[in-house]
Amino acid sequence: MSTIDPDVARRQRPLRRTTAASLIVPGLFLLGAGGVLAWGLTRGAATGFSDDAADQDVPAIIAAIGSSFVLLIALGAWTGAAGRNPRLPGWLAGTGVAVLGAAAGHAVVAPPPAWLREPVLDVVAFGLAVVAVVLLWLGTVARAARARRLDAAEELVRTTSPVTGSVTNQGYTDFDEASQVITAVTYTFRDGSGVQRWVTKPATIHVRDPLVNGEEVDVWFDRQDPSDQNKIVIRRRA
Repeated sequence: MSTIDPDVARRQRPLRRTTAASLIVPGLFLLGAGGVLAWGLTRGAATGFSDDAADQDVPAIIAAIGSSFVLLIALGAWTGAAGRNPRLPGWLAGTGVAVLGAAAGHAVVAPPPAWLREPVLDVVAFGLAVVAVVLLWLGTVARAARARRLDAAEELVRTTSPVTGSVTNQGYTDFDEASQVITAVTYTFRDGSGVQRWVTKPATIHVRDPLVNGEEVDVWFDRQDPSDQNKIVIRRRA
């Protein structure tokens, strides 16, 4: 028995627990897997990935294949954490971390001229480093934009009163075997002038707490410009 609605608690749990610390482990795996993948590919390229077993660099092949799987899993974990908290850096930044690791991994086994013997940085390693910096910068910019939108939404909720809206298209038919679905849900509400409006927003729906057509929701909107979809906040009722 509980004095707290479990469905409401489940909706709030992801945002409460997902912080920047949730990206540390995926970030380390992205950095390491990117480095190992570049290391393996660079070593393998030296032999042209020969079909002749005697000429194959087996450690490089194993490293490249294994790190590819780790890279995909780590990027999925990073993206999943960022999806639960829009204030965190998204997939662009995660990809940038992986590419940064790739730059280091390539530099370790880069063919001559090697930067340890000559004051010349390997072109590929330098290029990967530049791409990593650009991706990290883009990820930071995207995160800042999301944070501004979230701040505006929180200000709207804090300073205005909601109106009653309802779901007109729940956006999915069934869950199949999934525990949740990410879909586009259409809502309708009436603005301060009595004009009926519709808006479509992405939503994550859990199988234990399904969203259905006709369900009533709270809607906040900009009284000065009710057509501005960026300033429409929709929340399910407890």
